[in-house]
Amino acid sequence: MATSGSTPYTPAGAPPRPQKNPARRRMILWIVAAVVFVLLLVGAWVSIRGLLAKNELESALPAAKQVQTAVVAGDIATAKTAAKTLRTHAAEAASLTGDPVWRVAELVPLLGSNLTAVRVSAASTDQLASEVIDPLVGIANQVDPRAIKPVDKKIDLAPIAAARPVVVKAQLAFHHAKTEVDGIDTEGTIPQVTSAVDRLRTQLGKAAAVVDAVGNSARLLPPMLGADGPRTYLVLVQNPAELRATGGLVGALALIKADNGAISLEAQSSGTSIGPWPAPVSAIPASTQGLYGPLLARFIQDVNLTPHFPLAATTAATMWKETHGGAVDGVLTIDPVVLTGLLKATGPVALPTGDMLTAADAIPLLLSESYKKFALPEQQDAYFASAATAVFDSVASGKADGGELVKALANAGAQRRLLVWSAHPEEQKVLAPTTLSGALPASDASTAGLGVYFNDATGAKMDYYLTAKVEAGTAICRVDGKPTSRVTVTLTNKAPADAGTTLPDYVTGAGTYGVPPGNIRTRVAVYGATDGLLVSTTSDGAPYATISGTDEKRPVSVFTVELAPGESKTVSVDLLNVKQTEPGMDVEVTPTLPRTSPDVGASGKVSVVALDCGTTVK
Repeated sequence: MATSGSTPYTPAGAPPRPQKNPARRRMILWIVAAVVFVLLLVGAWVSIRGLLAKNELESALPAAKQVQTAVVAGDIATAKTAAKTLRTHAAEAASLTGDPVWRVAELVPLLGSNLTAVRVSAASTDQLASEVIDPLVGIANQVDPRAIKPVDKKIDLAPIAAARPVVVKAQLAFHHAKTEVDGIDTEGTIPQVTSAVDRLRTQLGKAAAVVDAVGNSARLLPPMLGADGPRTYLVLVQNPAELRATGGLVGALALIKADNGAISLEAQSSGTSIGPWPAPVSAIPASTQGLYGPLLARFIQDVNLTPHFPLAATTAATMWKETHGGAVDGVLTIDPVVLTGLLKATGPVALPTGDMLTAADAIPLLLSESYKKFALPEQQDAYFASAATAVFDSVASGKADGGELVKALANAGAQRRLLVWSAHPEEQKVLAPTTLSGALPASDASTAGLGVYFNDATGAKMDYYLTAKVEAGTAICRVDGKPTSRVTVTLTNKAPADAGTTLPDYVTGAGTYGVPPGNIRTRVAVYGATDGLLVSTTSDGAPYATISGTDEKRPVSVFTVELAPGESKTVSVDLLNVKQTEPGMDVEVTPTLPRTSPDVGASGKVSVVALDCGTTVK
């Protein structure tokens, strides 16, 4: 038994009793306290710098808007001052969010993704300010589109060539910043950060088209306008009163020469003076020929039955060479809607007939009244060609307002009325991803590229009275997660009830191709996404007769609609987007006449509607 003051008894073989170590315990407490203190300091550091960065970015916004406003107004001095302010605020925001302490804090769960999003956004804004906006504003006077216009039929290419290195470098920097922002993971970020990143992405998405237009222009304009030697271009003047997939039948053609910026009209021809050929002049893919037949390689009027403009352009170039000799460096398209825009820039022009062509009356005069004035197709084609020549001469001589000219050309490109193909591979590579190329719409994992194209089958000029409404919707309706898209086309014949007896035979077709005078027959081709599948073609809930096939790896439904005056018809096509994982879509439509197709018309836009999965095939 232990006595008072003795050591406690420990049985034999028992482990030794642990001894208390106050110094060690104090050390652990100090370490914990130090870590907590450091974390508090880091948190305070990050919080303060984050707040400062937020203030800097918010201060940058007015400067960015001021740059945009000043550039549009041509006030380059103000734009430069605003660009400097923007660069200062953006650089400070990037500095505040780019130090090592901030990067370490990004490793903290939950908090880290928000800090990463803020840092990348700030760094990208800094890059945009210093490597894109600042240098572009610095050369704005050199590349001001309003100053780059023909004077005495010549464009001064020197300023564009001098600005090219700066513009191309800025374009690359922009896309690097955009890629960084697009790659931000916002799945775990707080709503405020998510919203800010989404806004930045949206703005960059809108700016991309402008930046690319400027960059591509700097790359392409000098060589394509003859800086390195003379160039020749075939211009196809399309007539939307008789629709083709790219916009209209080729009614007239012109050969333009460009030599070191000097532009001249070398030759003209009507569509009726070229061909036809007894056999195709060039090879057509079997899948394309299966949908449109061999005519597109035999008749110049049918080269653009296919909506794939690079194919139509190469075929037209071959036909021109077979007829007139000599290869061309490229092919372009225009139509009366493009001429209308150019007339807004130049003002009225006089035609050889004595008519004054204005922006207000160009479309009805060229596509309706001319058929009443001239009985022979050759006369009508000549009148059509004379209008294009008069407008060209007015623009080339420098009569156009620079701002309106740029606006007209930009609208023409956005609406796919102005299409461009280059015979030079390096230039065609730059054109390929743009709307100017006229290529079939591209698809990616999140967006299905769809197309709706119209070809006249009346054999006449009745499409002046045709209206087209296109609606489209997409949703994930299947258990495998593959999106389904539905494209609905409504066509209406707006011709007067007595069109068959009151309109000229050349306009109605006089029943030559089996269509009663006054009726409009249209072949519609609906294209699905690359590697997609055609599910169904229906009207009023019942199957609708269609020719199905593929073109450039895309499923295609081709159907025919014939309408008497006043009649309408609605047809829907369902498509399965096999390669897509998200229900996004981009729908391209044949540009028609704005006066007759407000739903598609000049803008080519489509009404987006909700897709009811209950009405789809699973």
